[in-house]
Amino acid sequence: MKLIRIYLLLAGLVFLIGNVNAQDKWSLNECINYALEHNLDQHLLSLSEKSAKIDASQAKLNFLPSISASSSADLSFGRSVDPNTNDVVNTEVFSNSHSLSSSLTLFRGFIQKNQIAYSQFKHKAAQWRTVYHEDDLAFSILTAYYDVVYFRGMVEIAREQMDLSEQILKKTETYIETGLKAQTDLAEMQSTYEKEKLNLIQSENTKEEAKLRLRQQMNLPVGELNSMQIGIEEPVVASDLSVAADSLYASFVELSPYVKIAEAEWHATEKGLDMVRGQFLPSIYFNASVNSGYYETNRDAEGNTISYADQFDNNMSQYLGASISIPIFQKNQIRNEYRQAKLAEEQARIQLDSYRQTVYYELLNNARDLKALFREYIQTGKQVEADEQAYHVAQRKYEEGIIDVIELQTVKNRLAEAKSQNLRAQLQWRIKVRIVDFYKGIRFWEGSF
Repeated sequence: MKLIRIYLLLAGLVFLIGNVNAQDKWSLNECINYALEHNLDQHLLSLSEKSAKIDASQAKLNFLPSISASSSADLSFGRSVDPNTNDVVNTEVFSNSHSLSSSLTLFRGFIQKNQIAYSQFKHKAAQWRTVYHEDDLAFSILTAYYDVVYFRGMVEIAREQMDLSEQILKKTETYIETGLKAQTDLAEMQSTYEKEKLNLIQSENTKEEAKLRLRQQMNLPVGELNSMQIGIEEPVVASDLSVAADSLYASFVELSPYVKIAEAEWHATEKGLDMVRGQFLPSIYFNASVNSGYYETNRDAEGNTISYADQFDNNMSQYLGASISIPIFQKNQIRNEYRQAKLAEEQARIQLDSYRQTVYYELLNNARDLKALFREYIQTGKQVEADEQAYHVAQRKYEEGIIDVIELQTVKNRLAEAKSQNLRAQLQWRIKVRIVDFYKGIRFWEGSF
């Protein structure tokens, strides 16, 4: 029974350790989603979006009348002016007044209507800016993530090269003892071995730097830095190598946050131009107010102070009025504001065309790179196979004394270079696959548009 308990305890520990290790593994999507939730710039953009939403709501509320109320109480001592009769009195005087007023803009050159549209377009721009930063952050994490994967692969290649040099070094020592190799071969291999140990150390340092950059973009807490392990998985490839760039652009440009921001900003400048144009027109306002008050010196025929309630009714006054404001001459201020708004609208329109052009050529370039990188990935894979065979042949030749150690090192170094090129082409192709799929509306970290 005791033995069974020990087995169960050991099984539980193994399960626990396995879970801890599994939690230390970070997939690409986990890194992206963590960054989207904790990235500080993303939070700032969310706050800006909320602020723009408040502005849009306020623009609608500006159509409502404004209502204000006021009340005051005054107590005068000594020689003072009676607020009721304006007579100079030399006694204590108490007075109380109340006012309720309202104002409504009847017409203001359609400025308020255009203000609503302007603030709505600004809100849309803020929304699309948040989406754009989310997409941009996702691809920044993608690049940083694959940098870690690349430098981790370079560490493995460096370690493999060091192990091969160590094997050759030991064989060379044996050959020298039997007289098959010269002492110079041993010195050469010893130098190469020490150099590759240094290369391994440098590669490990570069990998840690890449991991630190990734953690910084994710805003990962310091306590989790050391335990973070990158897990690499094959991407779900939804792309093929045949990309119709023009048709793909036509569909993507309608969804691109980069373009949507420019469109919203352009429409906002159009409404801004209309708002300035409205200042050339007259403005009409309606006003109303109700006032009343109480005065301690307000007395009846018998000399008694009239009650508060009676004075409130007796002193009640109402006001209704309308006013019109016609701009005649304001030192050309409105005219120059209109010119500036016209220039801003034209600049925003050109900026929109520039954004569309940028997206088009980026799409063309990425579609071209997709095919080129795939061919490079395949060709470097064939090069690795050929260099591996060449290295095995060179190794036998070295053992048979046909070639010297320098020729063997040349073949070995060529193999390492081919592996690094294959690794780089593979990862670049994976990134390009996700970019082209993104143009098709596939946001790999969350689904589709």
